[in-house]
Amino acid sequence: MREGIYELVIVGGGPAGISASIYAVRKRMNFLLITEAVGGQVLTSGEIENFLGYSEIDGVQLVEKMVEHMKHFDIEPLLDRVVEVKKKGGEFLIRTMSGKEVLSKTLLLCTGSEHRRLNIPGEKEYTGRGVSYCYTCDAPFFKDARVLVVGGGNAGFEAGEQLINYAKEIYIAEITDKIRADEVLREKVLSSPKVKLLLRHAVKEIRGDGSKVTGVLLEDLSAGKIYELPVEGVFVEVGLIPRTELAEQLGVLRNDRGEIVVDCNNRTSEKGVYSAGDCTNIFAKQIITAAGEGAKALLSVYHDLTYSS
Repeated sequence: MREGIYELVIVGGGPAGISASIYAVRKRMNFLLITEAVGGQVLTSGEIENFLGYSEIDGVQLVEKMVEHMKHFDIEPLLDRVVEVKKKGGEFLIRTMSGKEVLSKTLLLCTGSEHRRLNIPGEKEYTGRGVSYCYTCDAPFFKDARVLVVGGGNAGFEAGEQLINYAKEIYIAEITDKIRADEVLREKVLSSPKVKLLLRHAVKEIRGDGSKVTGVLLEDLSAGKIYELPVEGVFVEVGLIPRTELAEQLGVLRNDRGEIVVDCNNRTSEKGVYSAGDCTNIFAKQIITAAGEGAKALLSVYHDLTYSS
């Protein structure tokens, strides 16, 4: 199936893509938003306390507000997955998993990121059976359980904060000797008697009985010993990997972390290709910065289409 030629195709429906689409309507652009799901990682963000205009809001509720905003402007995203992009003359040919093909003058990649895996024995086998990458989704399933959170950054401590409401014992394992979580969040979590911090601990293996997680094999790097810790759940919060496969197809420059390199106007190394949000090399990976970057990227696209020769 072949659609018409657009001025812009936006790939990704997280805060960056949604923000860009709203600005595209305001600029009366002929555009298409393609996304597998609306909301991106905001859907799994739990309580959000740093988004302008809301002292506190749940991730799902914030996405609902974003969807309301889109509906106000009659934005109807194409719910599909982009599997291929390539240059065709002076335009971009975009193919989706369902077989649709669209042509566009410009491309805005807001493809976000995905959770980094530990890549240890037992992780893949017990994913969904005790191993989780979404504390917002799965914390309620661990009522009165012993759980391990892997990662001492904000995500790990946010997971700990959620789990305090359900689990009876929470271990937070950090491979370094420092906590990277914000001080307020750190104090809140560590003040709970349910929480025990394990610094300089590496998770070597996730163990189970064939159907569910029963424990983890930990290495205490300070003491130089390996021991098993009985737990029923493992929440992996060790960072994100940018989703940049489409950028790679176009030969777009990426840095050593795999992030799309953009300039201050969200232009990439390839003419006509722009990017915004967590898939780029911006310093702060936050919902509010992704939304701002999406708006800025759209204004850059509009400027270049309107004023550049």
